[in-house]
Amino acid sequence: MRLSERLFGSIGFRLSLQLSLLFVLFAAACALLIGYQLSNIDETARSLRLQRQAGEISQAFRLGDGTSPAVHLPADRMAPYQGDAPTFLYALRDGAGNIIMTSSAAMQNRLGLQFIRQLPFGETDTEGRDGLNNAFYFLVRPLSAKGENLVLIVGQHSSPIDALLRDVEWRLLTGTLLAAIPICLIVFGASLAIVRSGFAPVRRLSQATDRIGPGDPEARIAEAYLPVELRGLAEAANAAAGRLQQAITSQRRFTADTAHQLLTPLALLSARIEQSAVPHPDPGLRGDIMRMQNLVRQLLNLSRLAAVPLPQEKVDLRTVAKDVVAAMAPLAIAEGKSLSYEASEAPCLTTGDASAIGEALANVIRNGLRHTALGTCVEIAVELPAVIAVADKGDGIAEAYRQRLLEPFFTTEADKGGSGLGLAIVDEIMRQHGGAVEVENRLEGGALFRLRFKTA
Repeated sequence: MRLSERLFGSIGFRLSLQLSLLFVLFAAACALLIGYQLSNIDETARSLRLQRQAGEISQAFRLGDGTSPAVHLPADRMAPYQGDAPTFLYALRDGAGNIIMTSSAAMQNRLGLQFIRQLPFGETDTEGRDGLNNAFYFLVRPLSAKGENLVLIVGQHSSPIDALLRDVEWRLLTGTLLAAIPICLIVFGASLAIVRSGFAPVRRLSQATDRIGPGDPEARIAEAYLPVELRGLAEAANAAAGRLQQAITSQRRFTADTAHQLLTPLALLSARIEQSAVPHPDPGLRGDIMRMQNLVRQLLNLSRLAAVPLPQEKVDLRTVAKDVVAAMAPLAIAEGKSLSYEASEAPCLTTGDASAIGEALANVIRNGLRHTALGTCVEIAVELPAVIAVADKGDGIAEAYRQRLLEPFFTTEADKGGSGLGLAIVDEIMRQHGGAVEVENRLEGGALFRLRFKTA
């Protein structure tokens, strides 16, 4: 499985990633909200300054009879309106839009008379034209003086306070986003650990469910230790396991009873043929009866192995393999073949039943003798930590047959009397020992079987 499939195929990883993304969005939203609030504070402060300035100019404005309008402010308050580059501005406009007076000719020249005449009521600015740091902000509102409807215009240059608030806003946004990166990684790791911890009952449920099967049909899931959300699933799995156990028990009982019922008539038939004074016209009948008896015995053996737990004792695989090879050597010689045996110097220990292990090895050797070429050798090797390897020099195993090789009754040599139960018995014995059967083709030709046991 590719790394991307392992990561994004995991619910825990996806939940952790989603939580981290949610945190990033939350942090970004908080930063934007705080920045928006700071911007509002900036605008509110500027608006209050303009309104205070307009109130101050309104109170200082004088319009006498036959005299030009004037604004009387103290010298210190008038200073920002004067000079070559004033920072404050006031102007008076009549109802027709004509400029009656301005605080500074320099400011009037800079902004343009037409611009001042066209300023709308309310607040406006020159940020688009002059930029944030050099902008002017204006407030235009009505002014009544001695029955005349005039328009008062006040303005201020961008102040250091505005620049400070903009700098704070920018630092807050960038700082929050930069801080969100390591915090996001921490949140991702923490959420991954939390999610993995939360999914621990699911993993335990999966492991408990994996133990249920033909090898251990009595296995059940302990529901009391599971969260409430998983107990319904555990109950359903236990109910299915109970039905599976009933079906397996019925099948094994039927197989054993059938084998017992067949074995007695076959034995009687074989005895009658042996005792008959008249030779039977079919000379192959005796061989057929022997093959049928062998098949029935294998069925009984397979049923016994599946139904009765094997004893658990410490076994040295070297001793078992040596005894089996010695017992089967005459059979190999009779067929024009041979056996070789090699073992490690150190003990190869496992736990189980020595006779069952010997039976499994004998079946594999018998299979090797059936397929190895005439005059060749079947090699048996005991390897550390607890492996028995059997290699022949036959034609190997076709890829199409490899997946079904251990299935009961599957054989490619039915015409030669093969029952398809020998390797199935091997698989059952290995399963009961907590081991496995590994099958592969050798580069130099032939098949290689490895019986891999658990170490003691």
